[in-house]
Amino acid sequence: MKKTFLFLAIFIAFSNSIFGDIPPADQTTGKIPAIFNSDDIGKLTGSYIEGKLDFSNPVMVDVDLDGDFDALKFDDGNVAYYKNVGTLENPTFILEDRNYEKYDRVMFIDPKIPYPMFFADSDGDGDMDMFVVKDKVYDKQQQTYKYKVASAENSMDLSTGTLITIILVLVIVLLVLAIIR
Repeated sequence: MKKTFLFLAIFIAFSNSIFGDIPPADQTTGKIPAIFNSDDIGKLTGSYIEGKLDFSNPVMVDVDLDGDFDALKFDDGNVAYYKNVGTLENPTFILEDRNYEKYDRVMFIDPKIPYPMFFADSDGDGDMDMFVVKDKVYDKQQQTYKYKVASAENSMDLSTGTLITIILVLVIVLLVLAIIR
């Protein structure tokens, strides 16, 4: 068990960033990146995940730095990139690159992303913070669905790829613990 955790710690420390080749938005465009909060992500979530993609629990990040969220699908050691050719508020996705990036599976189990996630700046510091769409609830007064979104500040200045790698490793650890028990 100690070897497994040591291996996971080494994996996190030395793993290559999935998005290492994507420069920060401000260096590429000179623009100040958009700032989002949990409410903003909650309002956008339905238009991004309801019937727009043929898979569940996408990871949304502005890969091409055009101001809207693109979708990434993590599956069996492969990351597929779906480009948003629509707008921020009304996305339309096309498969841009079926083999956008590869990631190594640490164990025999392929980790799945448990919830839809968005990566966007929440505090204007230029790094990507994580928003997790935890639940969808029906608002009887407004007769609409609302999404509950939790956020986590990227206080260690980690790249989006590193954050996603850490999430995948944590999912693997949870699966291993579930199997052991």
